[in-house]
Amino acid sequence: MSKESLSGEFSHVVETGQISPEGLQLHLTASADECRALAERFGILAVLRLEARLQIRPDPVLAGCYVMSGQVDAEVEQACVVSLEPVRQRIAETFVRSFAPAVAGTRNEGAGEDEADWLDPDAADPPDLLEDDRIDAGEVVAEELALALDPYPRKAGADLPPEYHPEPEQAAKVSPFAVLAGLKAAKKD
Repeated sequence: MSKESLSGEFSHVVETGQISPEGLQLHLTASADECRALAERFGILAVLRLEARLQIRPDPVLAGCYVMSGQVDAEVEQACVVSLEPVRQRIAETFVRSFAPAVAGTRNEGAGEDEADWLDPDAADPPDLLEDDRIDAGEVVAEELALALDPYPRKAGADLPPEYHPEPEQAAKVSPFAVLAGLKAAKKD
């Protein structure tokens, strides 16, 4: 595996020529500098630890395509959405991603995509495109970490300040359905 700074803060580039028919096993660990850069990229307080165990293998069905499966283990620190205090989160996620060669002039029609796949949220994700027969395994790990982050981290016991709680009379407002029922009853009279 060669390491180049192609696309990101945690770039670990694999040439597809290095992948044997049995696959390639990787164990990636982010350095302190890479963790700081990823935290800045994601807009969080800190990435305290990031490791990944990956396997990249040729797709058994589609020639020239590859499948990466892996486990991302990380510990991050984010700001609580209520108090802004640090909240630690442990992340342990598994994933599978596929890669296909780019077809010139198209989004990736050679990989069997059609417009319905883009519109169907339950459809399988389209394959990532290979760039010059290379896969940036580190960037894939960074993307999977970003997807696993809690969008609304909240510290245990954090509560909104009293000025943000509704007044009792506001909380007891009549439901819209009760208003409609009242209008219907008034219309009958």
